[in-house]
Amino acid sequence: MKKYLTLTLFILFFTSCATKIENEQNTTNKKTNSELIKILVEKEKEINSLKLELETYKKVD
Repeated sequence: MKKYLTLTLFILFFTSCATKIENEQNTTNKKTNSELIKILVEKEKEINSLKLELETYKKVD
């Protein structure tokens, strides 16, 4: 009986730890994705401004 109780407690502990780790990873991935999207938008703005500068220089020449 004691072995079954110990085994059950071990399984519950393992399951709760695995669930906690999975939730933390999902939260981290969401933060990482939103940060990457922000960086992508900033880079697109930089590219557009550089394109405008290039067009301006082409018109001058």
